[in-house]
Amino acid sequence: MKKNLSIASLLIILIPSIAIVLTDLIIGDYDLFKFINQRIANSILDVACIHASPVLFSIFYLFTLVRLYVSHRTIAISSSAISFITGPLCYLIGSIVKLLVKRPRPFNVLPGVRVIGPWETGSFSFPSTTTMLAFGFAIPILLVFRNHVDGIVLSFLSYFIGFSVIYTGFHFPADVVAGILISLAIALCTTRLHRPIVGFLERRKTDST
Repeated sequence: MKKNLSIASLLIILIPSIAIVLTDLIIGDYDLFKFINQRIANSILDVACIHASPVLFSIFYLFTLVRLYVSHRTIAISSSAISFITGPLCYLIGSIVKLLVKRPRPFNVLPGVRVIGPWETGSFSFPSTTTMLAFGFAIPILLVFRNHVDGIVLSFLSYFIGFSVIYTGFHFPADVVAGILISLAIALCTTRLHRPIVGFLERRKTDST
């Protein structure tokens, strides 16, 4: 059962990512970016991508962390701890990759790019560290605390973040999907901390009683 849940959790991340990759290959990275950034642009999406996506993710993530911690379940506390480690780690590794790849941002290479919102944090585009931060927080909860809806909702909100950084003009689709897949690889490594953390928490619980 746990193995089936693990595979299902991975598919929640992999299936949309593969769909994005295939669409990007068929349409082309620049053309897909222009479609998202310009052709579907409207005032509702402007507000949603500039304001709603980061606010919704932040509020739900903090709510999830608190709820997992106060549950006093070792598996829940472990997943929240790994999540809190993985998010910043993904951002750090993504920032290093950016310095190595040095891909310019869309508005530096394409004419007519709509640039809105506060998403830019540097000169380079690949991978999207904002997307990596969101998925770095979300994936461990999805993979470790497998039987809970929080990881699914956080993954959905992470995809919303990824869409937002394309829509607002700061990243190409390839930047986002690369960020997702790199974050997944990192999270698969950090989730190996689950057993030692649970063991440590169980020992502390036993000692306190």
